[in-house]
Amino acid sequence: MRKLLFTFAFLLILPLFVHAQERTVFEEPFDEKLKDGWSWLREVPGDWRIGDKALEIKMEPMPEGNQVRNILYRKPPKKEEGPFTVSVEVDVLQPYSNQYQQAGLYWMQGNELRHKFVMEMIDGELYVFPGRLPIESEHVVLRWRVDDTKIIAEYQPKATGEFRKAYEFTLPSRNDETDRIALQCWHGPANAESWTKFMNFNITQPEQRRVSLGRE
Repeated sequence: MRKLLFTFAFLLILPLFVHAQERTVFEEPFDEKLKDGWSWLREVPGDWRIGDKALEIKMEPMPEGNQVRNILYRKPPKKEEGPFTVSVEVDVLQPYSNQYQQAGLYWMQGNELRHKFVMEMIDGELYVFPGRLPIESEHVVLRWRVDDTKIIAEYQPKATGEFRKAYEFTLPSRNDETDRIALQCWHGPANAESWTKFMNFNITQPEQRRVSLGRE
C-alpha cells in the first residue's frame, strides 16, 4: 500500500514531455513567387518558372564539369534545434527517357553535393535512388527524416498512401554555416525539352508539449 501511495505521489509531480504532432517550420506552396530564404546556384532565369502551385525547372543535359544550373536551395534547421523532416512532391511535364535523368532532394555543403534522394531513370526503368526501389509513376513524394547526421529516406508513390522506407544514411558531418537542402534536376535529353515540377516543399519538427500531472 505504501509503495502504491509513493508511486501515485510521484506521478502527481512528474513533468512529462509528450510528443505531439509535427509543427511546420517552413512551407513553400510555390504560389506566384518564392518565399524568402531561397537562393539560386548558377541560375538561368529563363529555364525555371512558377505556375499552378509548382516550381517548374527545365532539365538540361549533363553539363560540362558537372556544373548543374538552376539549383534552388535554403538552409535546414540548425543542429541544436533538433530533428526535422523535409519533404517535396515531384512530378514531370514530359515522361523521363534519358539515362540517369533525375530530380529530387540534395544535401549540399556550400556548393558541393554531399548526398541525394531522387527519382531517377536507370536502364529504362524508374526508381527512387539510393535504394534503387522501382516506382511505377513519375509522381512521388520524397522525404528525409533528419536527426543530427542520421538520415532516414522515405517515399510516397503517386503522392498517396503510406510512406515507404528507402534507406538510411549517415552524413559525414553537419555544418550550420554551409549546410543546404536543395531542389535540383538534370540529365535531361539533349534533343527535346523536359521539365520537372516541384510542389509542396515542407520542413517540420516534432513539437514537444510539457505536461504536469500535478497542480500548477
